[in-house]
Amino acid sequence: MALTATTNTTANTALRYLSQNNNMAASSLAKLSSGSRIVRASDDAASLAIGTKIKADVTALKQAQVNAGQASSLLQVADGGLSQVVDILMRMKALAVQAQSGSVSDNERGFLDKEFQALSGQIDAIAAQTKFNGTELLSGNIATAFSAIGTAIDGSGAAELKLTGGSEAGAYTVAYDDATGVLTVTQGTGVGAESQSVTLDNTDTAFTGSVAFDQFGLEVAFTAFDLDTVAIAANNTATVTSGAMSFQVGVSSSDTIDVTIADIRTSALGGTGIADHLNVTADRSLADFDGAGNPASIGTQNNAITAGNILDRSISLLNEHRADVGALISRFEFASANLATTVENLDAARSVLLDVDMAAEMSNFSSKQVLLQASVAMLAQANQMPQQLLKLLG
Repeated sequence: MALTATTNTTANTALRYLSQNNNMAASSLAKLSSGSRIVRASDDAASLAIGTKIKADVTALKQAQVNAGQASSLLQVADGGLSQVVDILMRMKALAVQAQSGSVSDNERGFLDKEFQALSGQIDAIAAQTKFNGTELLSGNIATAFSAIGTAIDGSGAAELKLTGGSEAGAYTVAYDDATGVLTVTQGTGVGAESQSVTLDNTDTAFTGSVAFDQFGLEVAFTAFDLDTVAIAANNTATVTSGAMSFQVGVSSSDTIDVTIADIRTSALGGTGIADHLNVTADRSLADFDGAGNPASIGTQNNAITAGNILDRSISLLNEHRADVGALISRFEFASANLATTVENLDAARSVLLDVDMAAEMSNFSSKQVLLQASVAMLAQANQMPQQLLKLLG
């Protein structure tokens, strides 16, 4: 390399390395300061993309944990109300049994009926007052409801639509062709309508049982129905409405658990089919035990017997409702535990991708500092080299 006074090539080289070492030291310092291995996308674009997606998932899952906790709290409130109603029904059952005794006159039965009616009213009060964030939990607001089938079926039999779980809200029609034995359920109308058909033994003249339509989560239930000679026209329509609360317990919008809580007002307690069947008229509720809208009463011995039967069914229904609520609470608890585990594992994966290894990076930074200091010293030496040429002029 020629020695010149106008161009200090050695200094330029030293300056270039000084700039490189300074940039590397600055990058290392930024990583140590931020705690992140990737300060700029150019540091590791692929890991940045994956790590950012994981971080977003973790954020969503942490909120999902909160959702699961709120759902459990809501269900605990509902279960508390159900527990109180069960206690009330037990007391009402005791009053009904006492009123059935032949040693009690109708006069005393009237006194017993005062407490009986007051307790009946308290059930409705509990249903209205058991709320979570302003929503009534036990009055049917978050339950699945049905309208009655529109057209009556021939008197030789009866059909009713029954929910078995997970059904979408909408209008459903039931049709049965007695010539072929084909029973069809259709949701919706027109081009978007969906149907499912089942072929039955049309020689059965007194069919009693239920036919499942898994596609819709519904059953068509028959009682002493003549499959041989009775057809069901396709205009037998039932509307299913769902007030279910949906809780997202995962990253995807489809990762949800639907919560439904049955109506426990006196108008829904008693009949074996009041809560989940259509066209049920044989079994009466606490609010209508005679078919004329009169509430259950223990003012007479016969009424006390009828009321006792209704209470037996009511207690059975409440036990079923509490079991449903308990199952949902258990599900949310396990969902919450799974979310906690998932968050922990995803956080660990994100840390591997994005977090800086402090010990390794500190060692790297120390190395870059030494190189930076050496570059500065060498640049100073390179700047002195042209002055050595002055000795040639002397």
